[in-house]
Amino acid sequence: MYVCVCNGIREKQVIKAVNEGASTVGRIFKAHGCKPECAQCVNCMRDMIANETVEPTVLAAE
Repeated sequence: MYVCVCNGIREKQVIKAVNEGASTVGRIFKAHGCKPECAQCVNCMRDMIANETVEPTVLAAE
């Protein structure tokens, strides 16, 4: 599922960035070399950061 349509960032990419140490929305965008455009994804990313901080997801090999 796309989390950020403007930049084409998918849910798995957000989870991977968080698991690799991204603790803010800004750091997620930086990890993907982009900036927020419309910012509709910011709240979703914040929720994902909070959830991954509590219960990390183990990603299957891509």
